[in-house]
Amino acid sequence: MLHEKVYFNDKNSDIIAYNMSRAKAGNDKDILKMKKIMRKAICEELTYRQRECLTMYYFENKKMKDIAKMLGLSPSTVTRHIKAAKKRLINIAKYY
Repeated sequence: MLHEKVYFNDKNSDIIAYNMSRAKAGNDKDILKMKKIMRKAICEELTYRQRECLTMYYFENKKMKDIAKMLGLSPSTVTRHIKAAKKRLINIAKYY
């Protein structure tokens, strides 16, 4: 099965930046900085499969069962990929 490359546009990175900076009061400058950091982290620090599962789940609002079926994985594997991706992004965000 061929996979499309996963790209993060401004809409997607806005969602990520907002969610990551929501916990601390920040201004627009902080949100823009977090958006840039998260975009880079998603593209460079996650595995292809983590990025693919994360995108389908959070940005395309697909259910884990549907993602698993589309990718030929078990639902528990999809869950593990998403949890690992979230953990990695949270750890990266803590540094900033």
